[in-house]
Amino acid sequence: MRPSENCGDPRVRTWKIMVLPSLGQPDVPLEDQWELFTTLCHILHEQKRFEELERMTFSALGSKEFMRDKERAREMEFMCLLACIYNDSSYFAYNIMRELVIKNPESNRCWNLLNLIISKADDFRHNRFLLRLTHKHPDLVALGLLNGHNCLVAGTYKYSLAEYTQVFKQDKSNPIIPLMLGLTFTHMACQKFSGKKHSLVVQALAFLNTYVEMRGECQESMYNLGRAHHQLNLLPQAVHYYKLALECPPVEETPDGPRLDLSREIAFNLALIYQWKSKCSQDVHSRSEIVS
Repeated sequence: MRPSENCGDPRVRTWKIMVLPSLGQPDVPLEDQWELFTTLCHILHEQKRFEELERMTFSALGSKEFMRDKERAREMEFMCLLACIYNDSSYFAYNIMRELVIKNPESNRCWNLLNLIISKADDFRHNRFLLRLTHKHPDLVALGLLNGHNCLVAGTYKYSLAEYTQVFKQDKSNPIIPLMLGLTFTHMACQKFSGKKHSLVVQALAFLNTYVEMRGECQESMYNLGRAHHQLNLLPQAVHYYKLALECPPVEETPDGPRLDLSREIAFNLALIYQWKSKCSQDVHSRSEIVS
């Protein structure tokens, strides 16, 4: 706007509105802009410049042109999530993933991504969120498992046992559930002031054997069974299952996942057992010499 010429009275001014020319469509088509953006993101990912990748994806969220298309907006949101995961920005990744879980509570992929983010996060905001979500979706197996994991990590084994038991009633075909039940009973049996330790050990081994039957005899299941006996200080049984695990072939690399080989972990645990036995035998020998 600018003042016009005086209209007789110098105290009176009229204003003329200057109309700016309307901006037309951008010179670069939207599809070319999107292709340029995705290509740039791929290059940043290949060069492992994750901080710049995160900044780029979040900046693109402010583009009205990109966000008008719902499918493209969903892809943009997922690209932001991946950028945060690669850059270890668990705080922002959790905020994005929480909304995705609320929108897609039945998606196992969303729960797997949320579990990945939670395992890297330094805070415990997810505890209250998962508990609130339980009231809306009490029959979700993944949600019950995560609540059980949180209780197990916090050391409240009875609450985790209740969560795992409820989940096991809903899904008896998932081998991870009897595994977690067996581990929970194992931790309870290892507590200093827990009563009926023999009963706890029997229940732990029963669930672990159920896990082996469902999972099959492989390196993973034999290692987990040996590790449980190792924690219970049942060393002969632990050595037996560790040796069985060494005889099992590792899981080779596939398009669905990387190579999984537990041979080093098994050998290390066996070495610890043998060192402990050697030390005990030396102590017994030294005591016998002192007595004699």
